Amino acid sequence: MSTKAAKRYANAFLGLAIEDGILEVIREDMLLIKNTIDASSDLKLFLKNPIIKKDQKKAVVQQVFGEKIQEITFKFYELLSRKDRESLLEDISNKFIELYNQHEGIIKVGVTSAKKLEDSQLKALRKNIERSTGKKVEFEVNVQEELIGGLKIRIDDTVVDGSVKFKLSQLKDLLTSTEVE
Repeated sequence: MSTKAAKRYANAFLGLAIEDGILEVIREDMLLIKNTIDASSDLKLFLKNPIIKKDQKKAVVQQVFGEKIQEITFKFYELLSRKDRESLLEDISNKFIELYNQHEGIIKVGVTSAKKLEDSQLKALRKNIERSTGKKVEFEVNVQEELIGGLKIRIDDTVVDGSVKFKLSQLKDLLTSTEVE
């Protein structure tokens, strides 16, 4: 149920931001909130703790985010607090970013390589993926030396594994499954 409620609140806040022409600044606020909560397990537990009073939570949110977020974003938090939904702030911020990406036609693409990719390589990869998907690409880049070489690309639930490690594994499977006469 909480994810449904989080989606409804996030969707309503996104609609308000679009209507008021402040989508980008609200996105920045929600990213800040999301990243701050993700980085602090104490803050996450504090916001979800039903024993802590609303006023205490509001004071902490004011102290943590203060002048860093827009007044409308803080008023949104106050609305959540009045509705006993402040524990959903993390879920709402995650859902807001997800809905924003859908609205703007942005997809997250996971790229894993054996070594750090050059900016020119990422630029060329972005151009090819954007051309094939028709969407804007936001990369999550990781390095795993055990891949030996090549790339592993993840778009939603689809993984394209062009790593040397994967190719060697396929070759090993092929060679061990064939009978010798």
